[in-house]
Order: sequence, then C-alpha cells, then structure tokens
Amino acid sequence: MTLCQSNATAQARPEPFRWSRRDAVAAVADFHDPDAGPRSQRQFAQQQGVPRSTLQHWLDQAQHPDLDPLLVAFFESPVGLTFLKQLLAAAHLVFHQAGPSGLRPLLTFFELAGLAPFVACSFGTHHALAAHLQELLLRFGAEERQRLGPAMPPKRITLCEDENFHRTQPCLVAIEPVSNFILVETHQPHRDAATWDQAVKQATTGLPVTVVQVTSDLAKGLLAHAKDGLGAHHSPDLMHVQQDLHRATGLPLQKQVQRTQEELQEYREWEQRVALAREAYEQGPSRPGRPPDFAGRLATAQAFQDGAQKRLAIREQRQEQVAGAIRGLGDDYHPFDRHSGAAVEVEELRRRLEARFGVIEAEGEQAALPPSSWPKINKARRVLPALVATLAWFWAQTQELGRSLALDSAQQEWFEQRVLPAAYWQQAAERGRDAADRQELRALAERLQSTAWSEGARPRGLNAEAERKVRAVAQECVERWVRSSSCVEGRNGLLALRHHGKHGLSEQRLQALTVLHNYWVKRPDDTTAAERFFGQKPRDLFAWLLERLPDPPRPAKRPAKRQPGTPCSTATRPNR
Repeated sequence: MTLCQSNATAQARPEPFRWSRRDAVAAVADFHDPDAGPRSQRQFAQQQGVPRSTLQHWLDQAQHPDLDPLLVAFFESPVGLTFLKQLLAAAHLVFHQAGPSGLRPLLTFFELAGLAPFVACSFGTHHALAAHLQELLLRFGAEERQRLGPAMPPKRITLCEDENFHRTQPCLVAIEPVSNFILVETHQPHRDAATWDQAVKQATTGLPVTVVQVTSDLAKGLLAHAKDGLGAHHSPDLMHVQQDLHRATGLPLQKQVQRTQEELQEYREWEQRVALAREAYEQGPSRPGRPPDFAGRLATAQAFQDGAQKRLAIREQRQEQVAGAIRGLGDDYHPFDRHSGAAVEVEELRRRLEARFGVIEAEGEQAALPPSSWPKINKARRVLPALVATLAWFWAQTQELGRSLALDSAQQEWFEQRVLPAAYWQQAAERGRDAADRQELRALAERLQSTAWSEGARPRGLNAEAERKVRAVAQECVERWVRSSSCVEGRNGLLALRHHGKHGLSEQRLQALTVLHNYWVKRPDDTTAAERFFGQKPRDLFAWLLERLPDPPRPAKRPAKRQPGTPCSTATRPNR
C-alpha cells in the first residue's frame, strides 16, 4: 500500500499584468516626440521596459487613417484622454444618472459626436461603467455623511414627510425643508408608524439633530409617528386642505357655469333663427292670412337670454368667491399680517379661517352642491383646530428662542414686533403666488426691514455681535413656521417620472438619486442641500468621481470583412 505523501504547496498564480490605456497613450506620445530625435521601436521599448510587440500594438491602435490627423493627435494624447474621460463621466452623470436618458440614447450620442473610434460604444461596456458610477455615488454619500455629520452644530429641525408608490411598494420620503436635504428616501414594505420610526431613527443616527415638528397630510401612520415616535408637533399641510376644498367645489361649480353658458348660447341661436325667418318672410312674396308673430318670438328669446345671463353672472360670481375663499386660506395662514406686518394672535387666526370656511359653505348651499362634496368640505374643516394649534406652538417656540438672547424689555419688544416680521416676510416673499404677489410681499419686507434696522429703530446697548445673534435667532424662529410639504410633493413627482421612464426604481438607483439631490444639485446661490444642512461645504462630487473612475476603454478591433470571391485564409478555413 502506497503511503500518502504531501505535495509542496503550489505558488499562487500571479495576476496577469496589463498596461493601462494612459500608460499606452503616454508611451506613444513619447515615441513620437520630435525633440527626442530618431530612434527605433526596439531601442525605445528597451528604454521604457516594454516588449517591442506591445509597443507595436499601441502604435497600431493609435492609427486612424480615415480621420483628421489633428483630431487623432488630440485624442491619442494624454490631454485628449483626460478630456475624453471627463466627457464620458459628465455624460453618464448628467444624462443617465441624474437625467432620464437610457444607455442606448447615450451610445447614439457618442457615435454621432464622432467618439466611436476612440472609446468603446458597446452596451455591455457602458452598462458596467454605469453600475460602477452608481456604486461610487453611494460610497460618496456614505463617506460625506460620516465626515460632515459629527462636525455639524446641533440643530432642531422640521421634517416634511410623505409616501408615494412605485408599483405596489411604498417609498418613504422625509425632507428637511429649510435646506431641502433628503434624510429619508427608501422603499419599505409598510408605511405604518413603526416603519416611519425606524426609517427616521436610522437616518438621524450619528447626527446632532432633534426633530421638533413634522409637516404632512393627516395619514394615521404619520400622525402616530410624529406624536408617539418622535414626540414632535404635527403641523397639517395647508395644501391638502385646499386640495380637498377644490375637489369638493371646483368641478360642480364649473359644471353649473358651463351648463348656463350652453343655455345662453342656445337662446342666442334661437333668436338668430327667428330673425332669419322674419327676414325671409319679409323678402318673400305676400302670403294670405295673419303674419307670424316674429316680434313676440324675439321678445321671448330675449327674455330667456336675459334670465340666462343673470344666472351666469351669479354662478360665475359664486365660483370666484369660493375660489377666492380657498385662496384666502393661504393668505391668512401666516403668523404675521401680510398687509401691516403685525403679529397675528391665535384667536384672530381662528376668526379669519372660520370666515373663509363660512363663505365656502354658504356659497356651496346656495349652489346646491352634490352630496359627495360635503364630506370633503367637512374633512377640511376638521383640520382647522390643528392649523390654529400650530400657530400657538409657533409662538411658544419663538418665546423660547427669544429668551436665549437675554434681552431687556425694550429690546425684547423690538425683537418680537419688528425684527421677526421683517425676517419672516423677507423669507416668505420669494414664495408668492405670482409675480405681482411676490412684488407686493417684497415691498412689505423692505419696509419692515427699514423699520426694524434703521438707526433710530434699533435699541441701544446692542453691539455688532449681539445684532448678529439677533438676526440668527430671528431666522431660526421663522424657519419653524412650515405650513406646506411642497418639497416632498415635488420630489414625489420627480420619482414618479423616473419610475415611469425606467420601468421601476431599484433601491440602489433610488439611493443614487438621493446622493445627487443632496450633494450635487445646486441652488442659484451655488450651495448644495448638504452644505445648507451640515453647515459645511462637501467635497466636489464630480472631481471625486473622476479620481476613481477608470480610463475609457478603447473600441474593440473588429476583423475586416472578407470580400466575396476571395478564398479563406488557412487560419480561418473550416475543417472538413
């Protein structure tokens, strides 16, 4: 019996060494350098430590006899390769990752741009590049959060929360509205309070932030999450209140107006037919008997027209009054009056909102709205106490923040009555309904600013540092008033388009879109959402990606097609 003998451990096979495209381009550029003088391929290959056959292969790759020599010289140089890499990365980032374009339109763009001789334009190559770029985006977001989170100052924030559905799977979205930074954007199997609690807890772990307010619709899961999970105040979304009222009144009132317009048009056509008949009768031959009573018919048609015109005016006026009352809810739901700038008390806000609802309900009864409209109106009315309670919570927050300034009585009065209204309307003026409304609010903000910060208005005893702190606290106060979750609604619309265009959104794709929103998209002031949220400027995303992306691959060299009638070579002749 042969004894078992152990064999020596074989050495691990080394990885095959491959030269990078940048090395090849640099070697070809050095070989063609006119300042180096004439030299053979063998001599240059020995100097560079490259096999001569490899150098010959690089030189063959750089040959494009059917293209402009200047174009070839540029793209086959180190500078051209850097530009080509930057161009491919920018196209993938802007059109495919952040935009709605697929890979095939992107490949068509590269081919039409004349880049196909210098970069591979196959689907598989760019699919792998897109997957690698997406992984790098997720890595960048994780690294920047870990780097910026511990250094950010403690903050008390508001979250705007909502859900949308990609097929049957809920997608939870939570955005900090001041910075527009997305904290939560993830697919979850459920959308109950426990799921929301877990998602927000995971998103805020390691961040010195405290959620003090949640603005959303009145979904039961969100209400329980805000009250029990976060212990925060829940502020109703005013837009959903107005939406319910529009759904209850808009279409029924429009149908009444449209039906009256159709009746008026019928009466006008009737009058025209009678007038034409009278004209034909008068121009025709005389007929025996009493002539038709054209005057009576015209008078009857005119009377019907007058009645329809009055009904149309009444219904159009009713429609405008209801629309104005719904629009007026947005005009009234402010902590400061939009005309005088004075602070609005809780009971005054209640009275104003009750008056708006009174107009809607009274005009709805006059219009005999259908029974299906009243549950929506009643649903919107039930939100009214929560709207008023949000104003009371806001004033409690401003008093708490104001006490941190340690002002005397005169300075505290100046802060509450002048500084806060000026800071609020300066911020709210940019969110006006239209250009005229924004211009009016800007004029109010400028007037309040001059009243608050003019030389005669500022109280004594405040130095430059104290004034800076007053401005910062005033800004923090007005940022607590969040009456709409429009930032989340806009995000939901964008995700719906991406979901429709891509036939679904994977979790990795969703996370990549979140990273692009937070760290790449900029406002006109050249700040990203991450910079506004963390209080620090993140690293440049595109430059970070360029450092880690590989050089663009060359296109594969395809064998030349055999001309008909020519014999196959020995190497390609099939076996018999």
